[in-house]
Amino acid sequence: MSGRARAERRRFGRAAKAMLAAAAGAGVCVGVEATAGSLDGTDIADYRVWRSTRCYRPPEPSIQITDPLTYNLAVDAFNRYFEQMKEFVECVGEEANADFKTTQDVLERGLSRSRADALQDLERTRAAIERYRDAYSGPDLTGEAPPKR
Repeated sequence: MSGRARAERRRFGRAAKAMLAAAAGAGVCVGVEATAGSLDGTDIADYRVWRSTRCYRPPEPSIQITDPLTYNLAVDAFNRYFEQMKEFVECVGEEANADFKTTQDVLERGLSRSRADALQDLERTRAAIERYRDAYSGPDLTGEAPPKR
């Protein structure tokens, strides 16, 4: 894992901890059991293994050594395979980092939308109650529940 990827992972971990702390501070219930949200209706928890969809993984070279010539050919084949695998690993790293960033952006937009929707719902409910303030509030009303009969 590259230094940049580790730094990005640490930054995301700190951001996730900050979001959880903010959610807990806002009175949001964060359960002990970890659950996942969803992306367009599919549970995120269903995707436990990430796989590259853009990078070509080269096949292993066929190795059959019977003499010095086939040994040298095998070494050459391995060196080509090594270079191809190096390109594959770099490609996979770039793709994973891009997917990570995209997923993070999607989650942040979803979180922002959920918070905005919740605030709108709260404001709409508060405004509906506020319309009755003058009619039903006054100095004699305490806001406490009436005693049980």
